Amino acid sequence: MTATNTNDGEVQPGPSSAGYDPGQFFWSTRVKGPSLAGTLTWVTLRALDLPLQLWFLRSGAVNVLRRLGATTVPQPINVNTGTMLGLSPYHTLIFGLAVGSSVKQIYWKLFIGDTVMPSTFAAGVAAYNTVLNIANTLLAVWAVTTQQPSDQSSWTAFITSAPFALQVGMALYAVGLGTEWYCEVQRKAFKQDPANKGKPFYGGLFGLARNINYGGYTLWRAGYSLICGGIAPAVVVASWLAGDFCMRAIPSMDAYCEKRYGEQWQHVRRQVPYKLLPGIY
Repeated sequence: MTATNTNDGEVQPGPSSAGYDPGQFFWSTRVKGPSLAGTLTWVTLRALDLPLQLWFLRSGAVNVLRRLGATTVPQPINVNTGTMLGLSPYHTLIFGLAVGSSVKQIYWKLFIGDTVMPSTFAAGVAAYNTVLNIANTLLAVWAVTTQQPSDQSSWTAFITSAPFALQVGMALYAVGLGTEWYCEVQRKAFKQDPANKGKPFYGGLFGLARNINYGGYTLWRAGYSLICGGIAPAVVVASWLAGDFCMRAIPSMDAYCEKRYGEQWQHVRRQVPYKLLPGIY
């Protein structure tokens, strides 16, 4: 089977020069083209994540944890957040994190992504993100891990009493989500210019790390978990994602780019030594 790039020619599947073989499924995901069923599946499931998270924040998470015998954190009563959600400031923030993740990922599929996405693959990745979001919501409600501020009488009180972990988590989430989104926008603009046909993009944020989009995803996912559950869950999530990217996704993309761009990719490797995050890896 040949993974075909309709813009820059064909890429022949196989192991990289380092000996890493991404496997047949990976090469099938590099085929350029539309995928209506996959797009509809992806957009629908990522959109449906939001009412599900809202239900968990309103009552579902508390019920689940109590059935498991866990202690839930008391929620403030009659707090006016200026929204129609009926949530405390802390839970409104957490719902906002879910909204940000869904909007970004739907935007990517509709306006950035140009490869075929089978509906089964779309369903699996969408479910994976929803499971991570649900886990974070449960952590936010569980008394052992919650980072809920002590004062939620107003947004001002919420901000001033927010734990340090929550503040750091918000910064990681914002930087990570913004990085993942903007680097993909930059690359898309580069690829749409006919003068750049057949050239690898290593400008903009991709000049900091060859897979800075993966780095951005790792940061915002870690920030999300830090806001909801504190340091331990954030470290687990960051370690899991970074490990998966470094052991699987990055070597796979390296094999693809090596075969697609040849000597040009060797130049990119020399110019941009970092693979995931600048100064780290």
